[in-house]
Amino acid sequence: MTQTSTTLLSEALEKGTTGHGSRFFSAQILQKVQLRQVEDAVQVFCIKRKRWLKAKPEEIVRQATLVYITTELQYPLSRIAVEWPIQMGSDAEKERADIVIFSDAANTDPYIIIELKRPKATSGLEQLRSYLRWTGCYFGGWCNGDDAVFVLREEEENTKKGPYTFRDIPRLPRMGESLDEVLRPLTPQDLRPIQDLRSLIERLEHDALSTAGVTAFDELLKLFFAKLYDEVRPAKKMADPCKFRVSAADDDQLYARFNGLFQEAKSRPNAADLFDAGDTLKLQGEALRLCASALEPVSLAHSDMEVIDAAFEYLVNPEQKGQKGQYFTPRPVVRMAVKMLQPQDGEKVIDPSCGSGGFLIHTLGYVRESNSWSDAEAYRYANEHLFGVDFDERLARVAKMSMIVAGDGKSNIVRVNSLDVRAWQNSSASTKIGPFSKEVHDGDFDLVLSNPPFSGKVSGRTQLNAYDLFELASQGLLAAGDDDEESEEDVLTEQAPTVGPKIRRVNSMKRDILFLERGLDLLKPGGRMAIVLPQGNLNNVGLGGLREYMFKRARLLGVVGLHFFTFRPFASIKTSVVFLQKWGGTAGPPRDDYDVFMAVSSKPGKDNRGRYLYRQDAAGRLLDASGDVAIESGHPAAVDSDLDEIADAFVDWLAQSDVRF
Repeated sequence: MTQTSTTLLSEALEKGTTGHGSRFFSAQILQKVQLRQVEDAVQVFCIKRKRWLKAKPEEIVRQATLVYITTELQYPLSRIAVEWPIQMGSDAEKERADIVIFSDAANTDPYIIIELKRPKATSGLEQLRSYLRWTGCYFGGWCNGDDAVFVLREEEENTKKGPYTFRDIPRLPRMGESLDEVLRPLTPQDLRPIQDLRSLIERLEHDALSTAGVTAFDELLKLFFAKLYDEVRPAKKMADPCKFRVSAADDDQLYARFNGLFQEAKSRPNAADLFDAGDTLKLQGEALRLCASALEPVSLAHSDMEVIDAAFEYLVNPEQKGQKGQYFTPRPVVRMAVKMLQPQDGEKVIDPSCGSGGFLIHTLGYVRESNSWSDAEAYRYANEHLFGVDFDERLARVAKMSMIVAGDGKSNIVRVNSLDVRAWQNSSASTKIGPFSKEVHDGDFDLVLSNPPFSGKVSGRTQLNAYDLFELASQGLLAAGDDDEESEEDVLTEQAPTVGPKIRRVNSMKRDILFLERGLDLLKPGGRMAIVLPQGNLNNVGLGGLREYMFKRARLLGVVGLHFFTFRPFASIKTSVVFLQKWGGTAGPPRDDYDVFMAVSSKPGKDNRGRYLYRQDAAGRLLDASGDVAIESGHPAAVDSDLDEIADAFVDWLAQSDVRF
């Protein structure tokens, strides 16, 4: 495809709002899609109808699919029809299937039907299945240009759903191929990266899990882990068939295969604390067959981490997280913080409220890219230097799974209450932090990266006595409530006599306040921290003592004010990312006079409903993180945020400052 044709293709697809794309197709296929500019309109040539048509996104995908059918599947154009009418009921109007491939030269016996109009998998597959039912056709495909699903209609007379059931298959049959050849065991090299795992999960919830009587999170996590275990293998084993496959086995044999694979995967060292010893796969029968067949042809190990991350965020149930004041940190914020603190090989990094592991994953990616590491080198770094903690059992499991996908087989992700120093085994006799597989202590870490939960309080004097900030609050030097107006009523239940120091009985303190002190305790002298905090911590009058405490223990490197939309749709709260360097070490002794980097984000990458906005050029084409047209580079579109620019400005400022890491 010429540069002109590439530009026309990009413009036609990216200006459309239908949700169609082109990432499913190879560059060789796209090169054969003919486009031209006629005055202000772009046209695409239909190789079946032999005429130029308006280049709507759906029509471009149709033409790429026709090229795919004739070149990859090797069907002649004479056996292909477009907009083929299907009578669905005697009284219904005829529907028109986008593409139909026939098994006979007379074009009377439909063999494969392909749906393109509906760019969402759930609605597209529903339409496709109705076509297959009415025509008796066995094979079907849905494609929106970015992703594709291939379907087999099976006749099951005894099924509760009627005479037909449907299952995903790895691909469509080529000309002259049998079903057995289509269903032959795949190798890891045959798998394709998945473009939208979240949509696949939504489809499985709709098709298989809603009536299966199981918890979607638990069972899908088991299947994901079994599949990852099957995909990640030594190079000499990459040509061996995948064990994660759905064959013609009956329900009992199918369950035995997948539960056996899960048990095998669960016995590996990297499954420690991820599953209980007695855990088994609870998915069975048709639900297991549907879920496994949908996952069979895709690769989790080689898919974009953003794709995996978005799916795990969806699985954890964001509404429930919001009730706890815990929100997944938007990835532009994570990338900014990591880039600004510049983690290096040999530095220990911890997130004491790690959630799904975003800060750790991006730290691993940053250090790996900076050093051009192999998988083995990244694995070594992650196991020796990355640590994560979260009290939420689901989040700890997701973080561990995310780290495994990112390339770490035995990450130090543990479930423990970060704010309970007793749970971390801290005392005057022992300062070991546990229960990590590596021995680390308070003051061992070079970096702390965290977005702690904001809502809720920590109660109990035994736990609070470990904190300097609790002592300041008790002396009346720090308001510990949710805000200035509520602190007296909600936190201070008894006031001591006014003779001598003003002592108050403090029953609880905000969690984000304590996370700040906990993070400073974890840092070694000269260590640095990025922490997301409510804006009130930086400007509320009653929290002046918190700021004084922070300045005594660390140098304020910078503050980045985040946009009000940053955490939508889960919360509408004004926050800032605070960057600190603990006094001592490369930071030197405490001092009062120094420069501070300040910035305010005006482009959060989201609209007021929390939907992501993506970068575009003047022609309306989506751009990737490098500024290249996404459809040309093959990389995903980048979120339209100014946080990368802020990070670059900080790096430039850092080079001119007296700060040393």
